[in-house]
Amino acid sequence: MTRLIEITGKAVSGEWVSDDTAGNGTPILRTTNFTNEGVVDYSDVVTRDLGEKDLSEKYLRKGDIIIEKSGGSDKQPVGRVIYFEGPETTYVFNNFTGLLRVIDQQRWFPRYVFYSLYANYKRGGTKAYENRTTGLHNLQTDAYVANTIIPDADMQKQQSICTILDRVREA
Repeated sequence: MTRLIEITGKAVSGEWVSDDTAGNGTPILRTTNFTNEGVVDYSDVVTRDLGEKDLSEKYLRKGDIIIEKSGGSDKQPVGRVIYFEGPETTYVFNNFTGLLRVIDQQRWFPRYVFYSLYANYKRGGTKAYENRTTGLHNLQTDAYVANTIIPDADMQKQQSICTILDRVREA
């Protein structure tokens, strides 16, 4: 077993954003773009004015995992994850989410890490790291990333598991 922090490092915080009054801002993924199946819903992506910030590390890349840091409800805990497969250097993520990017993709298959986190969420693994403030549920993201463990497997096994899970998902 390996701790998530050793695989991805700390979660990168999303961007606080301003409304896009000019209509030519950056597409930004929010928790409303999360599905409960772990995929991105692109039907309601908004654009926001991010100003002149250097966003080179915050543009999403294929294989990125985005985790919900704030949201949830009494019936749906915070901590959902989605796996990004969209066009690279197009989307950014907002402040209610965090980015988990696999550091060593020769050792860890990003989709395998995603499926491990998705299964952990479905089993209620984020509940122990949840705070509630005035109806909003917040994930203690640093503690979650530091303490969550991912089952060790060689790359071939990771890819085989993902192939099976992808087929199940498609069915």
